[in-house]
Amino acid sequence: MREGPTTHVGAAHGPTATGPGPQYNNYYFEAASRLRVQGKDPRTLAQDTLDRLSQCFVPPPGIGRARDLLSRHSTVLISGPPGSGRRSAAMMLLHELSDNSGPPRELDMQDEQPFLDARAVGKCDRILLDLSGASERHEAVWPELSGLRSVVRQRAAWLTVVLPQPSIRHEAELLPITAEIKRPKTDEMLMRHLRVDDIRPSLDQLAAPDLARYLESARAGDVARLSDLIRRARDEGDPGDGFPQWRKRALGALDDRNGEVGKFVAGLNDGRPRALLLSLAMFHGSTPETVHRAATELLKAIDHPELEEPRLNHPDLSQQFEAIKARTGADGHVRFEEWAYDPAVRAHFWTYYPDLRTGFRTWVRTCADWLAPDMRDALVSHFAEQSLRTGHPEDLWSLAEEWTAPESSERFVPDAAQALAAGLLDDRHGRATRQKIYDWATANLSRGLRNALVPVCAEVMSVRHPDQALVRLRHLARREGGDGRRPALDALLALARGDGRLFRLLLDRVDPAQWATDTDIFLALAETASRTRSLYVSPAIRNGLARGWAEVLRTRPPEEWKRPVVRWLDAANATVTHHEALLGLLLDGCERRVEAFNRMYVLSRDWAAAAPVERGELAGRFAWMIDVAQGVQPQEAAP
Repeated sequence: MREGPTTHVGAAHGPTATGPGPQYNNYYFEAASRLRVQGKDPRTLAQDTLDRLSQCFVPPPGIGRARDLLSRHSTVLISGPPGSGRRSAAMMLLHELSDNSGPPRELDMQDEQPFLDARAVGKCDRILLDLSGASERHEAVWPELSGLRSVVRQRAAWLTVVLPQPSIRHEAELLPITAEIKRPKTDEMLMRHLRVDDIRPSLDQLAAPDLARYLESARAGDVARLSDLIRRARDEGDPGDGFPQWRKRALGALDDRNGEVGKFVAGLNDGRPRALLLSLAMFHGSTPETVHRAATELLKAIDHPELEEPRLNHPDLSQQFEAIKARTGADGHVRFEEWAYDPAVRAHFWTYYPDLRTGFRTWVRTCADWLAPDMRDALVSHFAEQSLRTGHPEDLWSLAEEWTAPESSERFVPDAAQALAAGLLDDRHGRATRQKIYDWATANLSRGLRNALVPVCAEVMSVRHPDQALVRLRHLARREGGDGRRPALDALLALARGDGRLFRLLLDRVDPAQWATDTDIFLALAETASRTRSLYVSPAIRNGLARGWAEVLRTRPPEEWKRPVVRWLDAANATVTHHEALLGLLLDGCERRVEAFNRMYVLSRDWAAAAPVERGELAGRFAWMIDVAQGVQPQEAAP
């Protein structure tokens, strides 16, 4: 008997079916994994960032007055010239306060009025409000800030506000609590940064003329970037090099190379070597085949004419690489001869070929079809860097939509998530990206885009803007399909369960009477609260639980809440000292409705009948409480 045809797969960059039957690939977890750093959760990342800031921070002139104002008024507004480190100063002022409630957190401007939600302020919270990204909404914030300050004082909390620059008008009553800081000493800042990376130059080495000239006008962010380049020069350079060599390479990479690259590009004879130049800049350190294929795809994306002469009449790749000052190393990978030249090339093309940016986006999307995930990671990073640098975050949003369209493969979900995460992390465009994600979350989305947004909110936005992450995850959870997988709901509950304040905020916002999904959210929160004493004894959370139970019992069919009520009774039976507090919340949810009381009684009776020895006493107590609530038994006649 002849055998049927056989297919052999030599290599694959995506999941491959290797047997009969359907294959299911879930790229949500890959997206979440790519957004995490060394497997750490958002809270750990926030603490790590704060720890490094504390190690690198140099107190700027004016910080003493700011510290005094915060101590006396619980609030301080911080102004200062661009590059003075206003945000870092505001964070460190909060960090200095002795507190065991976790790291300082950021208060978000809401998407609609009121812009400042005073309910988000918890007892002893340390809060940063960053208004440095000027927008038309900030004028509307000032009247609300007075009320926020009052809540901050009532709850023994602390508030630092970063003002925009140039300064815009704000209420006269806030001027006495405004402190201006100035740029700290940049040489001391650099020294602190370098010591964190175990680089310890001498004072003479730090006083080198070229370094001194750079530091004379550098901003706080510039110093951090220089320090990182010096670290890279050490890690990637020759073992025998020292700080003078690292410094020279780092400063060379920071020099404005627009003129240098522009002259070099102008000297290339046509579009093909220019395409190869940009391709190598985007795929630096890749194989010759990868760089060549990417250059070919670029020429197609920008509609460049094809070769008219035979290919063998043209130089081979080694000669073409030599023409763009690159060479293939012993490892078989191609790099520019000059260190850190690739970012200058990328910046030149995005700056001086603005009419080709749409073609560049098409090129990136096309290359992703054949690249392995690790190479797509680097490609998306470079594309995001240039899109944000040139002020076009919408290019990232469009690429994310294209990668997650219904007809697109879900293997690009991690790439879409990475692009959006880059937008969120950008100081200039983070707010606009958060707004775009809100607009998406409140609309009907493709499954792919939803699976990209969930890890972006849970892993990235939640670090600096947990309240806004909570809002967006709630909207995404409300619109999830019924295929049994609920990543948005799972991420929402994980975020709320990890922070008592967020738990309360979510509990306040759920509306089971209007949204069926909110019933699932509430019942999941209720189960967590029933087994967490610090939650169910909190007056604010008890009010939210009572309201939620009332809405569920009044508006949802019994089959949706019977099992959750049984689990609630299990939790009450498991505690010795607070079972009555839990039972009382169920009765509050009955709202004195006879029908609800009767159902509670029958449910608890059947629950006890399954294990009368273990449950009988609590069921009897609950029955008596139901009678008291209906006026059948006097309060004094407790069993």
